[in-house]
Order: sequence, then C-alpha cells, then structure tokens
Amino acid sequence: MRDINIKKELIIFDLDGTLCDTFDDIYLSLKYTLELFDISVPSQNEVKSFIGDGLAMLVERTLNYTNQLHLKEDIMQYFLQYYKIHCSDSTLLFSGMEIVLNEFKKNNINMAVVSNKAEHLVKIILEELSLSYYFKYMFGGDSFEYKKPNPMPLNFIINNLSADKDNTLMVGDSDNDILAGQNAGIKTCFCSFGYSELKKSQADYTVDSPIELLDII
Repeated sequence: MRDINIKKELIIFDLDGTLCDTFDDIYLSLKYTLELFDISVPSQNEVKSFIGDGLAMLVERTLNYTNQLHLKEDIMQYFLQYYKIHCSDSTLLFSGMEIVLNEFKKNNINMAVVSNKAEHLVKIILEELSLSYYFKYMFGGDSFEYKKPNPMPLNFIINNLSADKDNTLMVGDSDNDILAGQNAGIKTCFCSFGYSELKKSQADYTVDSPIELLDII
C-alpha cells in the first residue's frame, strides 16, 4: 500500500454512507410508500438525516416529521416489501472504494461489514454488487441482541478472528459507528463523505474520500 502509517489486521466497515451510496434506493422506496398513503415526502436532506439507526427508525423519524406516526406499522410493511426488491437498483460503491477494498484484500487485511440495516438486506446489497467476496462477516442490526453503538457485533468479529484490538479499525459515517468502535476499544475513522455529521463522538481519523483510507492504513 502507499504510505502505510497504521498497521491494521482487521477493518470493520459500516454500509450505508460508508462503503456504498445507498441513498437513492432508500429515498425512492420511502417516497413510493409515502405517496401510496398520500403523505407528503420530506426533502432528501431531511431523509438523509434520518439514516443510521436502521430502517424502522428511518420510518419512525419520517412519520414523526410528517405527524403520521400512527401509520408506522402499515408504512413499514409496504416500505420493506418495496425496498427489498429495489435495494440495489441504484446503489453503488462510493468512488474509489473498490480500489481500497482490493488493496486491503491484496495485503491480507481481514474485512467485515456491520450495519444497523437488517442482515438480509445487507447481504442482498453486497451480493448484488459482487462485494461479499471481500468480507469475512456481514452483519445487520438484527444479527445480535444489540446493535451499534453497542460493541457486541464488533467484539464478536474481533474475537472470532482473534484480532488484536490495537490493530483493528472501525470505519463509518455516523456517531453510532464511532461510538461502537470506541465502546469496543478500537480506533475509529469517520467518513465525511457519508450521510451524517458527528454530534456525540470524535473519531481518531477523518477521511473526505474513500481513497484517503490508503493514506492512514
């Protein structure tokens, strides 16, 4: 790799807003569902700010915003049915991320994905984009009793790969990712090109594009 500064043996990635730009498929699926119920659709920026705690929380925050929370169960059912079919229609790796993944793979760095999105959706997206090959584990918000910012998913991966926490990095675009890494006792990297701003945490490193990961690892 170029300019290796930090030796790492395991890198754990978030999915939405970190590995992949999934926003269009999320937004269009939500828009389709809300319009079925004649509910006004929040702006893209508003919806983007609702992402990060799983799709159920996305729907809840959206309906809180539109004062339609009483419809949550019905909206959630239609939304998930539609999104499962369309979750990879427009979703792509962020520019430069494939180079990063190939470089890490070539250097025998173990990689995993931990999302707060349901595991079956995580796997659909990664398999549709032919990315599952890169990752030892692909977990979602329903894979364990607790999800990020709880460190349980991260600790499971670290323990099962016998990784040194000093050589493990959590990469993500939200407080949940950074806090999960900190709670697991590992270094963290914030992706400023993602969907969120950090309000409750401070990462060890920040990258403004995927390719910059090669400058710190």
